Amino acid sequence: MSMCATRHSHPRVLTSTVGLLAGLLLSACGGSADETAVRTPGVSGDTIYIGALVPLSDAVAVIGRPILAGATAYFDRLNAEDGGVGGKYTVKVLAEDITYANPSSGAQKYQKLKDQVAMIGLVVGTDQVNGILPLLAEDSVIAVPTTFDAEWVRDENLLPWGSPYQLQAINGVGYALTDGGHVGQTVCTMSLATGYGNATEEGVEYLATAMGFSIPVKATFKQDDQDFVAPITQLKNAGCGIVMLASLPSVTGKVLGTAAQLGFRPRWIGTSPSWHHALAASPIKDYLVQHYWMSADGPAMGDTSIAGVRAMRAAQATYSPGQEPDFYYYAGYLVSFAIHAMLEKAVAAGDFTRAGLRAASQSIAITTSDGLAGDYTYGSVDSRNPPRAGTVFRVNPQATIGLEVEKSGVSVPAAQSYTFVKR
Repeated sequence: MSMCATRHSHPRVLTSTVGLLAGLLLSACGGSADETAVRTPGVSGDTIYIGALVPLSDAVAVIGRPILAGATAYFDRLNAEDGGVGGKYTVKVLAEDITYANPSSGAQKYQKLKDQVAMIGLVVGTDQVNGILPLLAEDSVIAVPTTFDAEWVRDENLLPWGSPYQLQAINGVGYALTDGGHVGQTVCTMSLATGYGNATEEGVEYLATAMGFSIPVKATFKQDDQDFVAPITQLKNAGCGIVMLASLPSVTGKVLGTAAQLGFRPRWIGTSPSWHHALAASPIKDYLVQHYWMSADGPAMGDTSIAGVRAMRAAQATYSPGQEPDFYYYAGYLVSFAIHAMLEKAVAAGDFTRAGLRAASQSIAITTSDGLAGDYTYGSVDSRNPPRAGTVFRVNPQATIGLEVEKSGVSVPAAQSYTFVKR
């Protein structure tokens, strides 16, 4: 007797068992994957909900709001123009406001969201990610950090993307010491006293070992510090000719403004979160033009020869018309390529369970982003390999988001040899 002839099935079974058996039998009888998908929290009918833990009202909202807008626009475009994931599933983003400097706020909001969403699609802040990692493991939930610690690469509960801070530091400082014209200069660091700052410092330390130089000053500061005379004086007195800066935009202007006032003029190299386009119109713009670079990945945001730039700007104009060009909008749009790729794998497998989504995160081969960033190799956690080449940007107040390319395709030997381990 065929198992597909179900009309004689015994009626006295638990509802959950009926649902599971029905899905299995339909699959065996040729039902499509999306028709028989096993569901998880956050999937309702033909809608997939993803969560976002982002600062929307504190000083770091200058990052959180545009990141959220970029991700939302990506999926609004996907829903409207391509019918959603797999041509069927609409994706909606549920956001909760967190306080960047208080990691417990992220954990609290995670608990509120976890049963409403299939995954956490955005988490802003390295310490925020660290704060929810035990909860992700306990609940078997996948999250996508919008922060770039190399440690995330080997974590099965995370779907990392982009160039890690360690590689940003290695490539930025490595370029300055070689082709960038600062051969033999003393290298120092100035970092926010968080996991983000530590990750950036690790990159410079790795480069120092590889190239055989020392780091005489590793200055640190807190997000709410207002006076930077002491650390800037320390850097100046040590003769630092290159300073790797790990800061957030609300602090970058204060740090570099103090440096300008004290006559300290090293080659500053900032990580990607250190920049905001408002700095290019600030009173220190001339100082920035002369002394600041940003080390990241991808093209200039005004380079419309890149297909990804054109698509992103079209999505911005159509789905978030009130949003001005912004580096963090770009980041939110870019991270969505990885989320989208994972959800497509889940749809193809017909499995939206927590285990199914984890499997989907490890079945992605490579994500491309139409030229917005280097390709990220996924596969199993142990085989993940982020883009190792980066871009060094310089300040041009007339350029889109105030940045233009100083050098693309930067990949010093230490960036190629850097290994990723889970601590």
